[in-house]
Amino acid sequence: MNALLMSLAVFVTSIYNLQFTDTDGNTVQMSNYQNKKILLVNIATGSQKVSQLAGLQQLQQTYGDSLTVIVFPSNSFGNESRTNAEIKQFCQTGYGATFKIAAKSVVSGTGINPVFSWLSQKTENGSIDAAVVKDFQKFLIDKDGKLIGVFGASVAPLDNQVVNAITAN
Repeated sequence: MNALLMSLAVFVTSIYNLQFTDTDGNTVQMSNYQNKKILLVNIATGSQKVSQLAGLQQLQQTYGDSLTVIVFPSNSFGNESRTNAEIKQFCQTGYGATFKIAAKSVVSGTGINPVFSWLSQKTENGSIDAAVVKDFQKFLIDKDGKLIGVFGASVAPLDNQVVNAITAN
């Protein structure tokens, strides 16, 4: 193994070693989702893309046996003014959300949520650098905990690119 690969191996960690806090203040271990694909999406209820919550809910309903959708509300792009309780109510009342809702956190820049640090940095995920640049960026993790897809905000949750990545083995 060359020196570069050895140095990368030191930093790469499993997403299953991470955790996050949900809107109710509970600590959630990412290891709870082993053996399922995971779609992680940074959301903002004030975003122009907020209607994508309906598509995320449809993915959770359709593929719930093999997929977990987790949304991470964030004001990183200035579009989330609601509290955790208000975000949860907005998602459940307006979109029938049964997907997991993380507590509001930073998804880009200083103070970044550890899950999004992992998602956006190749030195942590071992796959790709994918900085979060807008609300509703989507990251797909395979059943083995590897980052296998990054979809921009303009790619709808029910777009063939996303659905095909979810349904592929």
